[in-house]
Amino acid sequence: MTRIALNGRFTGTPQPTGTQTASFQLFDTILREPGQAEFVVFADSRFPGAAQWGDLERVAFIETPFQDWSRGRSQLWEQFQSPMLARRHGCTIMHHPMTTSPAWQNGVSNIVTLHDLNFLLHPEWYSRSFRLAYDLCALPGLRRCARVVTISNYVRKQTEDVLNIGEKRLGMIYNGVKPMRAVAPWSGNYLFAAGSLQPHKNLARLIRAFREIQGAYPGLELLVAGRQQPRFSTDPSLAEMLSTPGVRLTGYLSEEELSNAYAGARAFCYPSLEEGFGLPILEAMTLGCPVLTSNVSCLPEIAGPAVQVDPVSVASITAGLRQLLDLPAGERGAMIEAGRKWAERFSWRAAAQGYLGIYQSMSR
Repeated sequence: MTRIALNGRFTGTPQPTGTQTASFQLFDTILREPGQAEFVVFADSRFPGAAQWGDLERVAFIETPFQDWSRGRSQLWEQFQSPMLARRHGCTIMHHPMTTSPAWQNGVSNIVTLHDLNFLLHPEWYSRSFRLAYDLCALPGLRRCARVVTISNYVRKQTEDVLNIGEKRLGMIYNGVKPMRAVAPWSGNYLFAAGSLQPHKNLARLIRAFREIQGAYPGLELLVAGRQQPRFSTDPSLAEMLSTPGVRLTGYLSEEELSNAYAGARAFCYPSLEEGFGLPILEAMTLGCPVLTSNVSCLPEIAGPAVQVDPVSVASITAGLRQLLDLPAGERGAMIEAGRKWAERFSWRAAAQGYLGIYQSMSR
């Protein structure tokens, strides 16, 4: 029986967002699917939901204290220890779900899920240390691994053009979206934005657009969930923008809080400059929240019935906000229903089955 190692380095954070959440959902679904393969999972059981993997059939859970390690220590483990541990546990394949992977293959066939190439194409958005880490821990592995799987056709095309990875090694499998439930939707008259306070999230322009419409919608607020991350550069104008009356930072939100925030909002705002997938768009749709997003990068591919705007134009974002806020009840209801149906196209089970098919083809 084929044994497959799963790299759970993403479990090193106790407060998952973005790619960590997607990586967990993918591995969780893969491990619960029936099949013939056995799995060896290297993960920290303190990560929400990870401890349950040890109770599953055909799964060997190897406790790995990622939350006690620095980022550098975890990267060293991935680069040098993970190939040895995979072989020691009889694995012929190892799956790395967050772009980085070992340059040294050690006879193991590695699969890398590539979320985006922003670190390479937009270095100005990142700290020098982050760029150096990805130059060492992402690019060599991507060039040497057996398979690279992107999460959108947009990223696949970038990967073909920039890294010259041929069709035999390159695939695309969409992320899924977990069905979310709002137990107690937040009340109030507010727009909602979520994502780390990173330059490509385009919050400064969103707030400028919010300023433009405030007078026409008395009492309207803009709630921003997220936090500054030290490995990203900062938009010098963002601090002043965040002090705008009516703009409120919520900080990190748990899954339950996030669900309630989506469900109570008049609209979810995601005018990002660059994304590999855009999971928050689909999360908002599952919870009945109309969405404003950008007409660039992968977002038209993922956004479906969302209102799409030019993210570098404050006037375009402003017009999009007015469009959503002024929707008659019937049109708003139709947009919400269309969003829910669209989000159903993106299933973690479909993603898991896609990867299981890759594992099977590689084990022949």
